[in-house]
Amino acid sequence: MNGRSVVCALVVLAACAKSSSPSYQTAMPSSGYADYEGQEVMASRGGRAEKAEDYAPSPPPPPPPPMAPRPPGAPRMDLDGAADLQPEPEPAPAPSPSPTAPAPARMVHYDGYAQLRVADPTELLDEVVALAEAVGGRTENLYGMQVTVRVPVAVFEDTYRQVLALGDVMHKTVRADDVTAQFLAVDLRVANLRTTRARLVALLAKATDENEKLRLLAEITRVSEELDAFESQLRTLSDLASMSRISVDAVPRQAFANADRRPELHGFEWIRGMSPFNHGVWDDDKRVELVVPKGLVALSKTGPYSAESADGVTLWTQRVPNDPVGDAGFWIDAAGDRISAEFANPKEQLVGAWSCLELDQPGADLPYHWSVCVRSAGNKLDVAQVFYPTPDLYERYQKDVEASLSGGGAT
Repeated sequence: MNGRSVVCALVVLAACAKSSSPSYQTAMPSSGYADYEGQEVMASRGGRAEKAEDYAPSPPPPPPPPMAPRPPGAPRMDLDGAADLQPEPEPAPAPSPSPTAPAPARMVHYDGYAQLRVADPTELLDEVVALAEAVGGRTENLYGMQVTVRVPVAVFEDTYRQVLALGDVMHKTVRADDVTAQFLAVDLRVANLRTTRARLVALLAKATDENEKLRLLAEITRVSEELDAFESQLRTLSDLASMSRISVDAVPRQAFANADRRPELHGFEWIRGMSPFNHGVWDDDKRVELVVPKGLVALSKTGPYSAESADGVTLWTQRVPNDPVGDAGFWIDAAGDRISAEFANPKEQLVGAWSCLELDQPGADLPYHWSVCVRSAGNKLDVAQVFYPTPDLYERYQKDVEASLSGGGAT
């Protein structure tokens, strides 16, 4: 064999050796973690989660040689290295996983009420105000021998307990309204209205026809007014959820010195427990639903019905036994006999199917107004109460509240 033949033979042998030897390192033995991952994939596909020993330990095929990444939209290269005239379309971006959004923190408004008998009502009210201010709260209303304070929700329970220790507890109630769903619904509506208004403003900037401009301006005004109303509701719900309410009626001990101590007649006890500041309920097994008056926002979609405005007008309902059985007129007369003497300008009126007792705070330049309305519902009585903090607010909301009562509701 001549030299040239030997060189050729050596080249052939070297090429064969190179093609038969692996170009990758031996695969690492499977670990428990790798086996666990394989089982998880099988299980997620609905198959049996096979174990590692179910498979023969065969090595995986060698990976293809690495290729330099091609910029998106660049022309593909064929096997000969020539450019493909048709660029490969960019692949659609893979949808990012949509992790489950964390549930919003619950927003609960607590409303506590206490009727306390004390030797000095003025001193009691001062102590309640001091307790509220010490925890970062504030005074909401102060009327004669009644005070309402707002305290941070985190300290409501402890503050309410301290308030109860200030006197003899004659009556107390606490109600809790979960306003989370209402807040989220109103927040979404606010976001949609803001988007709508921005779109209308953009269209107005491009409009050239005068009639079209006028139409867009009218629509922007309408959307802006609706947005203002919902933003007010949002502020109300946020404030109620962050600051709980505690209301206290102070009763002097001497008022009971010569009082008739005979027990209340059976079935009439709930009347004595009423107060313009007591938003509690007695028998709430079924919600007494009303159409929410304009300017108010419902505090909860379940449980006892209550609605409130940003400026403190409150409408709440409850259901009590109709025992002894009587119509709405009978019960509003009974309520008037028991509580009218404590208020000014009592009068009765009919609002739809409701008999109402209208009462003003006595001896005040700007008295609050309290409406107590009753409607017969078979063996139950629907009771609706409305608190108006000032005469101006009574004038502002009265018609809308009466429209809500006249519209009926779930019974």
